[in-house]
Amino acid sequence: MNDLGIGVSCVVDPAQAGVLDEAHRIFVNYEAYYLSSEKTVASFKATPWRYTGQVTDPVSHNRFQPSAKSPSVSHDGRLFYFENKGSAKTFDADPAAHATPVVPYAGNM
Repeated sequence: MNDLGIGVSCVVDPAQAGVLDEAHRIFVNYEAYYLSSEKTVASFKATPWRYTGQVTDPVSHNRFQPSAKSPSVSHDGRLFYFENKGSAKTFDADPAAHATPVVPYAGNM
């Protein structure tokens, strides 16, 4: 994105530009969030649901707004929120089957 001249706002402090590097990027479910500083990274990590907006449940593929009470798990360094305990249980049984989003093959559309 840097090479293309694309910029994004920090999700914690939208008045600031998000820094487009690994140290300032956090993945939650299938979405990526960019932060502007170490302080905003810490704020995001403390209460991610406050900043994510809707995310995609990795099992049901439904979009939902996570909250402090949403089931969640960390897998391969990525936080996943689930819309219910059933999705969390299914994910826990086989995380590899759900951790990567399914992209439809254009030939099957």
